[in-house]
Amino acid sequence: MQSQGIGKILLNYAKDKRNKLYLNVYQKNARAISFYKREGFEIQHSGLDEATGEKDYVMTWQYLKKFRKSQ
Repeated sequence: MQSQGIGKILLNYAKDKRNKLYLNVYQKNARAISFYKREGFEIQHSGLDEATGEKDYVMTWQYLKKFRKSQ
């Protein structure tokens, strides 16, 4: 049941509630990493999931208010 848009809907809901989000994703999960990058997340650092021994990334998203210069 992938590519149905449910993940994007849930992620947008979380973005509406918070100014900054953190998540961990396995490095081998290229599809998820691509999705999160498209949604504005950036890889902050890599690590190891202690429970599973899998390599992972910590990714973050932050709301950035854009200001326009007055003329």
